Amino acid sequence: MDNINDKNLLFSSNSNKPLGEILVEAGIVSLAQIEIALQEQSQSNLKIGEILALHGWIKQETADFFGEKWSQLIENEQKQPLIYYFKEAALLDEQQINALLKEQKKLQQQQQKIRFHHLAVKKGYLKQITVDYFLASLFNIYSSAVFSFTKPYQILISYTNGETNFERTQLSSAPLVGISLKKVVLDKSNLKGANMASCNLSYSSMVKVNLALANLHKAVLTEVNLKGACLNQANLREAHLEKVNFQRASLQGADLSNAYLLQACFAATNLNGAQLPSKYPYEVYYDSQTSFDDNFDPERAGWIRQD
Repeated sequence: MDNINDKNLLFSSNSNKPLGEILVEAGIVSLAQIEIALQEQSQSNLKIGEILALHGWIKQETADFFGEKWSQLIENEQKQPLIYYFKEAALLDEQQINALLKEQKKLQQQQQKIRFHHLAVKKGYLKQITVDYFLASLFNIYSSAVFSFTKPYQILISYTNGETNFERTQLSSAPLVGISLKKVVLDKSNLKGANMASCNLSYSSMVKVNLALANLHKAVLTEVNLKGACLNQANLREAHLEKVNFQRASLQGADLSNAYLLQACFAATNLNGAQLPSKYPYEVYYDSQTSFDDNFDPERAGWIRQD
């Protein structure tokens, strides 16, 4: 599922979504934590919420709230104040709520109007994405920050069950921080603008994938095939790109500062405007069709020409 423009569609089946997917969309746990929990669940009889609670990533009360009460609360036309739901979900305790209400009253006396949930985010008690999710799900108040994790969650479940072929997947702008999908096929997939910081996609095939504007900061892409891929203006700072095949790929304006490029192949690659590492104490390959900025001399930098 790509960017969802119809927000009513996004939340029409909210109550039927798996607990893990709901918790990720609400910003309560990360997709990487769900990935670990799914792997552990496949080897135990525990529920996903129990595993997350055992790791200390959420409270068991939070898992119970979303697993047992959430669907009914969404469907109930009689809504409670937002504070009620945060307390029921064990995201705010009595002490925090009282402190926030006291602070809110003090600010109002000073002619400073601020909503309770804005203050909770400002104080660091809640994430903005969590507030946005509650407002969207319960009160139909939407934010551009709301993102459907249906497709990423389905991929993680499929991957846990042994599937590796995800060719032509639509994951534009998807938050995929820290996930590990090794030896998968993502050929011709759309990952434009995806946040894949610290992810591990080693030994995967990503031929002709669209990674323009993607965030791959500190990503591990050992021996990934990116032949013909679009990585224009992608963030590849400090990425591990050992033996990556960039043949005929476009990296115009990409940032490869401090990237590790041992035996990376840039044959016929467009590197115009790319920010490249300043030192190469290892082999990097290019050919006569590789395109650089005029001020970059690959031979002087120690790159090895292969043609």
